[in-house]
Parts: sequence; C-alpha cells; structure tokens
Amino acid sequence: MDTTKQTIREEMRRQAAAFLADGRAERESARILAALEDLPAFRDASCVLIYMALPDEVRTAPLLERWAGRKRFAIPRVHGLDLELCEYDPAHLQAGYKGILEPTPDAVLLEPEDIDLAVIPGVAFASERNAYGQMIEGRTPQTPLVASLRTDCVRGNIQRLGRGKGFYDRLLPQLHCPTVGICYPFRVLPDIPTDPWDRPLDGLIY
Repeated sequence: MDTTKQTIREEMRRQAAAFLADGRAERESARILAALEDLPAFRDASCVLIYMALPDEVRTAPLLERWAGRKRFAIPRVHGLDLELCEYDPAHLQAGYKGILEPTPDAVLLEPEDIDLAVIPGVAFASERNAYGQMIEGRTPQTPLVASLRTDCVRGNIQRLGRGKGFYDRLLPQLHCPTVGICYPFRVLPDIPTDPWDRPLDGLIY
C-alpha cells in the first residue's frame, strides 16, 4: 500500500467529508473534549495552548466557552513560517491563514514557557504503540483512548502528520510541557511515514 504523506492526506480528506456528512462531528467532539478535560494535566494547567478548529477538526469552541475566566488559553497565529502564541480573547479574533480564526494584531503575546499543556491538531496520528513501545488495547468506539500522556516532559512517541507546512513541527521543540493530540477516530492509523523534522506528541485522545 502506498503510504506517502500526500496519499494519507488525500485519504483523510475523503474520510473527513464522509464523517461530516454523517453529522457525527458535534457528538464526537463533545466526547473527546470531555476526555481531555478529565486529564490531570488539563485540570492542573493554568495556561493551555489550543487551536481554533477547521471544519474537519475536533471542535474546540465549546471548551473555550466552558473554561472562560477559569483558565488562560493561548491560540496560535501564523507569522511568516512560524506560529506566534497569543492570549485567547474572543473579542480580538479575525479570519487569518486559510480562514482560521486568529488573534488580532493587538493580542497579548505569550512565550512557550507560559504554556502548561499543549493541545495539537493533525491530519493523522499513529498511536497503536504507546511511548514505551507497548501495544494499546481495550478501546471501544464509546471510550476515548488516552495514549500514554507523559507528564514528566520526557517525550512520548505519538506520531503526527500535519497539513504540510510544518508550523507545529517548528513550534513543538520550543515547548516545555506535555503535548496531546486530539482527533476523530478515523484519523488514527497503525503507522504513518515520518521525516527527521517530524515531532512526536506525548499523548492522543480520539
């Protein structure tokens, strides 16, 4: 089977279209976000990096609304080839790269050191083995899998495939906190091809 990155991205686009047409996105997003909110790493975090969702990504807006005023959130803004981290303020958002909501130019900038937990999107993930190389078993469609989230900042082994621009691969080495991917179940594969610049995550919820 051809497992090039571009082939996987094309297949994920096809599966995403079918998934969205089934009307499951809201229900699945709620299930996944509930699992994220149950993580000790989330409960203990003062500042969480999270993304503003594209239509085919786990919807993060309900989480931002629920935790407004209780946690500080950082969201990314594209700046050239990199991502800037800005404090989330719903009154200071505008359409940016590919139409994604981004902070306005007057948003408060944050440093990577400010982030206690980073929630990362992706096109596809490989999580059949956890950070210790052990096979992961026991997941059912009704039970999100939390794959070996490492809270000691020793990097895990959850492989991630992005959309091809490398924004998060350049950001991840700057972070000093646990990193967890969230995605719909169809995006989880037994394996994905990797390059030297690809950065693994510490955990995955799907």
